[in-house]
Amino acid sequence: SNEVPLPKNFGHEISNSLIDEPDEIRGSPAVKENVRNVTSVAIEEQMRSIFSEFSVYNYPCVSARIFAVMSIVYEDQAEFDPLMPFLQSLINAEMVSLKSRTQSNEVYFINRKVCFSGFDYSATMPARDDIDGSHVDLNSSILALEDVLRKAQFPRSAHYLDVAIQCLYEMSKCDDVSEACSKTIVGYFPSSRLAKAIGHYIVEFQDIKRHLSSMPAVVDFDVGVRYRLGDFIGRSIRFNLRKLLNTIPDKVLDFSVVDCEERWGRAVDDWSISSIFNFALEKIYELLHFNEQLFVEGASPPSFFASKTSESVVLMARKQVRTMPEKMYEELINDIKEARSFLLGVRACRFVFDLLAREGVDDHVNSLEGWHPIESVARIFYELNIHECSENKHFVLLRDINELLEMVGGPVLNLEVDKTELYIQKLRKKLQPRKRESSFMMKGSLIYNLRMCLQAETQEHFPLCLTPLKPKAK
Repeated sequence: SNEVPLPKNFGHEISNSLIDEPDEIRGSPAVKENVRNVTSVAIEEQMRSIFSEFSVYNYPCVSARIFAVMSIVYEDQAEFDPLMPFLQSLINAEMVSLKSRTQSNEVYFINRKVCFSGFDYSATMPARDDIDGSHVDLNSSILALEDVLRKAQFPRSAHYLDVAIQCLYEMSKCDDVSEACSKTIVGYFPSSRLAKAIGHYIVEFQDIKRHLSSMPAVVDFDVGVRYRLGDFIGRSIRFNLRKLLNTIPDKVLDFSVVDCEERWGRAVDDWSISSIFNFALEKIYELLHFNEQLFVEGASPPSFFASKTSESVVLMARKQVRTMPEKMYEELINDIKEARSFLLGVRACRFVFDLLAREGVDDHVNSLEGWHPIESVARIFYELNIHECSENKHFVLLRDINELLEMVGGPVLNLEVDKTELYIQKLRKKLQPRKRESSFMMKGSLIYNLRMCLQAETQEHFPLCLTPLKPKAK
């Protein structure tokens, strides 16, 4: 199932999120009165009048019903008209989610007893590797949701969204509104689902308003436009990476997995190159985020293990190591973790550069659709600034493959890492337990945790690409 249910305390969160709103966005007496007098006949007439281009009558498109009610109950139509392009984009996004390339006819929806929701875009069909063309629905939803966020950027949008929230709030308090909307939908569609949708749009509009003003979110709204768009972009990029990288002929790429992490060795055996590439991008993004200066010409590596603690520990007797003060331990293990993060980021850069700069990889990628499908959605991710809080944020690196290749193949490749690796090897050797040295093997002890942290570094290597690099352009 693709449907994501709203949280159990969704209604409580809605009411709480409105507590801090100014009084002027509360419903006026005129709006309250208009809400009580809404009928299904009036909704149908208004829907056909202002949203006729969408042919929503025979589809369970709840947004068209809800927004038709809004236009009826607004006290001042001049407050509603500026919202129209934005509201129309939301209706289009719902319709795109409801329809699919294989099930787009009206009869299909009329005869269904249960259907996924379009208003939270859970009806969007996922892309599947085993079905040709299955990515079309996902791509269509991405473009529709992009349009929503772009249409939300209009003059005085915060004010008009406040007025819309006021109206929706009054609608949410009147059960007759949901019932009237439900009667306009052909087939089975309970009023409770309409009530949930009205609540959804209250939080949706608040979330978009805060996003436009760079304010933090009040509730964790993981079924809204911003979240769904980020999720869909991540799915689309992963789908296309599998399509491009996991189909590279093994005669084009040859890997050595002798020194790499075990799971990446298995990935090479399964020819799941995209999974390794995805992980590498995550580590490159982290390195870039915390050490942007490493990618600039003339960069020098960070200085690790230069403290007195780091110098002392390799010269200590084993008895002193066992009784190392906690403060000394914390300083040392933090230094090791930072060094590991740096090394893993640099190794990730080398893997991505080695992969993309190999002879024959370009030819294979271009024989399919090229990088454009990935670059285009990654640019949407970046331009709309919805990547910051997303688990897929590292995909913004793919908005221009040539820039990525230039970045990972630049100064960062020439950084000195041997001294850092050598120190870790030396310390790892020193902390190897000897016979009957139980203090070094006691799980949970400081020295054991230190050993495990050092041992983990041995697994933080990527497969080594043995295929020759493509010749440099003259």
